[in-house]
Amino acid sequence: MKQYICTLLSTLLFTQAVIAQSNDAFTDSRDGQAYKTISFENAMTGTTVIWMAQNLNYKVKESYAYDDDQNNRKELGLLYTWEAAKKACPNGWHLATDSEWSMLVSQFGGTDKAGEALKSINGWKEGGNGTNSSGFDALPGGQRTNDGSYRNLGSFSIWWSSTPTFEEGKVWIWDISYGGPDMSIKSKIWRFDADMLGGLSVRCVRD
Repeated sequence: MKQYICTLLSTLLFTQAVIAQSNDAFTDSRDGQAYKTISFENAMTGTTVIWMAQNLNYKVKESYAYDDDQNNRKELGLLYTWEAAKKACPNGWHLATDSEWSMLVSQFGGTDKAGEALKSINGWKEGGNGTNSSGFDALPGGQRTNDGSYRNLGSFSIWWSSTPTFEEGKVWIWDISYGGPDMSIKSKIWRFDADMLGGLSVRCVRD
């Protein structure tokens, strides 16, 4: 009975979060680029959380278009080094923290289910598309490797958090995959500790 009540409460909180979700837009005064946003109420604190619903696309030093092709920027945004990512968000916004990523994932079903709600409805390999019921519109923008090459377009969304781990030179990152041969994992979202190297996508959160 206790387990049933806990499950019911969790379901109600999740449902409230989704109902409270809203969509808006923000224009970056630095370059005039508009970004879709999503907002929802944090059921634990009652505060409103606002995320960009597109990858950041503001050019700074150590930011790169996938394959160095500027045509990829409009849809996918840029890939940033971690140091660049910490400075790239517009005034009043910041690079999402590890805790903020964790809260976002919890709002949309937890690590086993949130991937499908966060993913875009197209662009993913081999039927790995999501429902985008969150409005987050995660596209599989791939990554820039340490040696300057590019990989995983269509297969992975990978984002920096601003939060270092306890191990020197490492930071928490979050990613979603298309699923691959094991399509049972296509809805999963993953949290890893990774070296502060290469280039990953950035999502900004309102201060």
